[in-house]
Amino acid sequence: VAAAITTSAPAGPWRIQLGAFGSMDRAEALWGKLERSRPEMASLQPYLVKAGSVIRLQAGGFASQAEAGRACAKLKPSGQDCIVVKR
Repeated sequence: VAAAITTSAPAGPWRIQLGAFGSMDRAEALWGKLERSRPEMASLQPYLVKAGSVIRLQAGGFASQAEAGRACAKLKPSGQDCIVVKR
């Protein structure tokens, strides 16, 4: 995953979680795929959150829960599931 997309990344507390993986490589691969295939993802900050033995791939930070929900809803028709989480 690219280090940080800090200059244009939103700074709110809400994120969308795109998956949970057993390896960092798989999480990074999904982010790379989404960043290439979904132009709206390029403006988001990726977060790789370690939770025990799992790596959670999240993107954000959205200013509101509703904004994160709208972003999630745009991804679902393409087959990419996601959930809204607060950091």
